[in-house]
Amino acid sequence: MKAGGAVGPTRDQQIRRKIRWGGRCQGVGFRYTAQDLANRLGLTGWARNEPDGTVEMEVQGPAEQVARFLSAMPNAYRRLPSIKFWVEDLESEPVDTQETSFRVRY
Repeated sequence: MKAGGAVGPTRDQQIRRKIRWGGRCQGVGFRYTAQDLANRLGLTGWARNEPDGTVEMEVQGPAEQVARFLSAMPNAYRRLPSIKFWVEDLESEPVDTQETSFRVRY
């Protein structure tokens, strides 16, 4: 590898993503579904409803597990076609080394 080349996260490297979900993601158990999924994948972070109807969350853990989380959220609602949501914004954030769980914020 050349010095100074851009490298993506490795499989086990801890990453943190800030995600804003739009669509019908409030009033459908979205934050609790995210919490359950994050716990099953060994991720930490938080989720909260925003006044504009979106849900904001931060998710942290191994890069591969964060990617699984992002693809699994829509699958959790696949049998409910009236519930449609999407990622409006996705940003990288610094890892929080003190965080130990995923929680729902109010």
